[in-house]
Amino acid sequence: MLEKIIHYYKPYKLILLLVLIGSCFSALMELVFPYIVRQMLNVEIPQKNLDELFYWAGILVVLYLINFGLLFAINYYGRVMSSGIENDMRRDLFAHMEKMSFRFFDNARTGQLLSRITSDIVEISELTFKGPNDLLICTISMLGTIFMMLYLNPFLGSIISVLLLFKAVHSVYVNRKMKRAFRRSREKSGEVSAQAEEALSGIRLVKAFANEPLELERFMRKSNELMRVRNESFGILSYFNGTITFFTNITNLVVLVCGGVMVADGQLPLSDFVAFFLYVNIFMKPVFRLLMFTEMYQRGMAGYNRFNEMMQHEVEIDDAPDAIAAGEIKGRITFENVTFGYLQDKPVLKHFDLDIAPGEKVAFVGATGAGKTTLASLLLRFYEPTQGRVLLDGVDIRKYKQSYLRNHVGLVQQDVFLFSDSVNFNIAYGKIKASEQEIEQAAKLAAADDFISALPEGYETKVGERGVKLSGGQKQRIAIARAFLKNPPVMVFDEATSALDTKTEKQIQKSLDKLAESRTTLIIAHRLSTIINADRIVVLHNGEIAEIGTHKELMALGGIYKRLYELDEQD
Repeated sequence: MLEKIIHYYKPYKLILLLVLIGSCFSALMELVFPYIVRQMLNVEIPQKNLDELFYWAGILVVLYLINFGLLFAINYYGRVMSSGIENDMRRDLFAHMEKMSFRFFDNARTGQLLSRITSDIVEISELTFKGPNDLLICTISMLGTIFMMLYLNPFLGSIISVLLLFKAVHSVYVNRKMKRAFRRSREKSGEVSAQAEEALSGIRLVKAFANEPLELERFMRKSNELMRVRNESFGILSYFNGTITFFTNITNLVVLVCGGVMVADGQLPLSDFVAFFLYVNIFMKPVFRLLMFTEMYQRGMAGYNRFNEMMQHEVEIDDAPDAIAAGEIKGRITFENVTFGYLQDKPVLKHFDLDIAPGEKVAFVGATGAGKTTLASLLLRFYEPTQGRVLLDGVDIRKYKQSYLRNHVGLVQQDVFLFSDSVNFNIAYGKIKASEQEIEQAAKLAAADDFISALPEGYETKVGERGVKLSGGQKQRIAIARAFLKNPPVMVFDEATSALDTKTEKQIQKSLDKLAESRTTLIIAHRLSTIINADRIVVLHNGEIAEIGTHKELMALGGIYKRLYELDEQD
């Protein structure tokens, strides 16, 4: 774990080195201050040497100013470093999540993932600066103070050292309890975020069923669990804080009593007694600093453990070391003995075989759950087949780089996702560097230009989260325009016109037919009237091919397809 954390310091090693050197000088200067005061009390004041007194006072002022400058630079550049490390860790975590397969996201809660990217990383960031800095300062201050106290008076110094050893053992014991408490707190915090994200994402459904009280109850159940766990950690922390105060008071009392007796007996000069008190005060600063560090360390390590836990998730679908990203894609698609299931013991596709020629238009129909959409997901390598393989132009798709494969396969889904940005941005997502003319041409082909031009700001109109400001049909047309702009050699339409009225569907169908020319097209449809002109229609039943042929051939067969078509006509 330490090696992994150190990895993030490498780009900032010069800043870290300067911060630690500055911290060393600052801690050493803190040790010098009481010694100068002792000199003033022991020599200058008894001898009434005011010039020397003012001279040493001036030295102290200069040292105070230097120390102020050092502390400012240490804190500023240290936090700049921790901010950079936080940014790097967040980048790595987000990039790692992007590599995860659909199967991972099927089982994950978005709120938990967001909690790891945001709050967990912030906790780690605080530790990356304060951790090494506080440990160094506390080590120098405490060891240096003990050395000076032993130098001034071995007897009193030894007593303080024994007290310190006892407190160190006690702190280790309390730290173990705090570690467990803060880890549970981070987990519960993630659950609260997940519950809130789920309820707010589905707020329209919540309101439609008047279930606000239910969602509040579910949210508060998680929130109350978080409060209970945090209260446990607060109890441990408060106990630790109380013991620090008690330890400080006892130490001061020991110094006062033992030192006072020694001063009365003439065994300890008064100046050394005052300096000893100042050193005890300096010694207590790192003790209190360690108290805050302990809390910060436990929070940071709890956050890091959750970060590391996520980074340890293996990427299920990754590019092969020799993956290719070159060559013209003609569009021949072959499914060879493909078996796949979202659950291990429930296959959706069973020994599926199909060869699709370049430029062919193939439609897939069947009941819900027959495996139609699964075929598209396997072609785009969102999931890996349990058995068999998928070929594109005779090459196993696992030998292509994923980005190259997906850049050559277009997808328009039934459930359209739009970013809360402009219409322009959402269409251009199909081709990031597209010109305005290309975007507008794609919109015209998708029969979207008219309604976009009528929006308040035209193509620059913000569509809201998930396109909430647009109707279902408008969102669908933007998604189709995005596919037109991408213009890939293979197109997959997964219920692409399902949200459109009949008139608009007929308008777009002409554009879809044009888009399908000279490219391989896979159409997944429930409206069978849209696939009459397909070169082949594949009827799926229980994950297997039940029927295959043209519309006329299947109607003449009088099987599953004919029944589905007649039901569709009745609708």
